[in-house]
Amino acid sequence: MPTQDPQHGPTAVLTAYATQFTFADLPAAAVAEAKTVVLDTLGALLLGSAPQYTASWLTGELGRRAGGMPECTVIGRDFKTSCESAALANGTMGYAADIEGASVSRQHVPAVLVPVALAVGERERSDGKAFLAALAVGYEIASRAGEACRTAHSYPHSFHPSAVFGYFGAAAVAGHLLRLDRPKFANALGIAGSNASGLMTWVDDPTENSRPLVIGMAARGGVTAALLAQMGFGGPPAILDGGKYSIYDAYAGEMHLDRLTEGLGETLWITQHYGYKRHPCCGDIHTGVDALLAILDEHRITADDVAAVVHRVKADRAPVIDDNPLKSHCAQYIMAVAAVRGKIESADILEDRRADPRIKSLSKRVRLVGDAAMDAWPAHAPAVVEVTTRDGRTLTARVDEAKGRRQNPMTKAELEQKFMDLATTRISRSNATRLMELVYRLDRVADVGEIAALLQVHAR
Repeated sequence: MPTQDPQHGPTAVLTAYATQFTFADLPAAAVAEAKTVVLDTLGALLLGSAPQYTASWLTGELGRRAGGMPECTVIGRDFKTSCESAALANGTMGYAADIEGASVSRQHVPAVLVPVALAVGERERSDGKAFLAALAVGYEIASRAGEACRTAHSYPHSFHPSAVFGYFGAAAVAGHLLRLDRPKFANALGIAGSNASGLMTWVDDPTENSRPLVIGMAARGGVTAALLAQMGFGGPPAILDGGKYSIYDAYAGEMHLDRLTEGLGETLWITQHYGYKRHPCCGDIHTGVDALLAILDEHRITADDVAAVVHRVKADRAPVIDDNPLKSHCAQYIMAVAAVRGKIESADILEDRRADPRIKSLSKRVRLVGDAAMDAWPAHAPAVVEVTTRDGRTLTARVDEAKGRRQNPMTKAELEQKFMDLATTRISRSNATRLMELVYRLDRVADVGEIAALLQVHAR
């Protein structure tokens, strides 16, 4: 069993790197990518702030009722609350609509980190350069902690990587913006790691409330950890080094400490994310949707021409999306909606479209197959879709990378249109345009509170 070394182990190396990191360490390409990550996430946050997303709305209400110092904006609302409460509500919004992109290392990283950077940045009156540097640091810490626990299985111990490792990333973002020194930064990570949690049991919650809540809890937990460390609160100083009762024992059963520092300071994780989402649903279904729509378009058929659909995915990915009670994670439901309506919209995971008899009928004729033969394919979440038509034809399409993935990217214009479509569900087009302009010049913004102000929605 490795011996923890608070002075020279991987936690110490990461802590030294994080506390010394500045905006000047961001290459121009990384700055540009970070701005796109922020823009995409702000669109998802605004959409997820709507009252229909009850997890977001109720965590916001909790912040209103709890009171505290009104220092941070609750997105989509007309009030401010404490930094921790804002991080909880806004973090929950980050994953509520399931449309945020820029994930990495099996984690919905920006859903956790952007809300933390906004809340702590607003509290500290941080400038845009500090915001972007902190976001990059958070990506490094969350991704590296996750990679050190990566196994061949997606969810080896039923925990949600975004929730568990999101705590570390959130503490890193908050700690960087609070300008913690090395000992306090290490304590912040230790406090975060000691309390990190979040099970995948939300897959059985049809309300979809607990699904985004684990992200909100990670955001709030990381902020709490950093604030406590700032006050002098202690924590395990070498939380990522292994040793007794480690996170590796708890969450994976595997430990790869070399991954914590491998390539540190070279290619930044914020530039290595998976890409951006086009459809508001689980990313494991995106390739299937793209393949199905390609078949319908190429062969000029409609859902009424479809007798059956077989949707093949990697065996490891199937359990999360096979007949899941959550509409956002149910392949049979999403594929049927896509076939009948020609696309997936945000309301499709809020309202049950199976009230439409065409969608209800087709969803029963979609079969998901976890195909072990696909597990060795290099693509993250490929799909093979076979459509049997009512006239007896079998039509097949394979999609390795969904539109929006880094290997099949959306254009800048497409990403901007996505942002405008999402943002204008809650704010005016003029404010959405101003918000996009602010993000694009974020490295010249003197106070990120300017961004927070545009995210408020005043009651009518």
